[in-house]
Amino acid sequence: MTDKNIKTLVGDIYGLFTDKKTEAFSEDSIRDFSERLGRKISTRVSDERSSPALRLSNIGTPCRRQLYYRINSPESAEPLPPEARIKFLFGDILEELLLWLATEAGHTVKGEQDEVTFHGVKGHRDAIIDGHLVDAKSASSYSFNKFASHLTPDGDAFGYIPQLQTYLRSSEEDTDLRDKDAASFLVIDKTLGKITLDTHEKDSVDYEGKVDELREILAKDKPPPRDFAPEPFGKSGNEKLPVVCSYCPFKKLCYPHVRTFVYSTGPVYLTKISRLPDVPEVT
Repeated sequence: MTDKNIKTLVGDIYGLFTDKKTEAFSEDSIRDFSERLGRKISTRVSDERSSPALRLSNIGTPCRRQLYYRINSPESAEPLPPEARIKFLFGDILEELLLWLATEAGHTVKGEQDEVTFHGVKGHRDAIIDGHLVDAKSASSYSFNKFASHLTPDGDAFGYIPQLQTYLRSSEEDTDLRDKDAASFLVIDKTLGKITLDTHEKDSVDYEGKVDELREILAKDKPPPRDFAPEPFGKSGNEKLPVVCSYCPFKKLCYPHVRTFVYSTGPVYLTKISRLPDVPEVT
């Protein structure tokens, strides 16, 4: 019989649903999971947030201008609609589920949500599983496939890799962390239920220098230049925001006259209109 370790994690979680169990989960385990879920739901519903600050979860934000607004002008953000907050709540629930299932599958899960610090920046890592640092994620099928085929910096639209790498560096002195040279994303497809483990070796990026650069930018009186520009939309001469900007809650600070049109594939944010689209506009 193969010993359980980080490489068998996904198969062992699947095994909970395919192998015959001799007994149900313990009442203590069920109670602990229920309490954690309750706290997560309460936080999302009440919209509890910490004060805006540079954190390990946002140092990889692809657009420095967005980060500047998020920390220096949080009141300018577009409010999240209820459906978006519920969507994020689904993600929180699934991530808690992953860690609980890992424990029930016989793996050692420690250090859940421990506060860590890297170069003066705080964050909360998800867990150390079998001595290996893990960041739990839920993802759409499209995003899940990026992790399943190994997430690369070019495809990292939300800056997850710097987050993982700095969690690893900030945990190096933790005696529970036996693997000092790699960390993984444990990802669940929130549509199809698939799970994957995407492992990343410790890289050679100067994250201390990156933090220093961000601190300098955030301390200035004016935001930095935009990191992304509008791109052509079809052959009409129209231009739209790129995907990363379409998710930004500060897009109207960068583009006050942006207009939103609803296509069958979802909303498109046009910054230049040479020909008026023949689809509904959100006003």
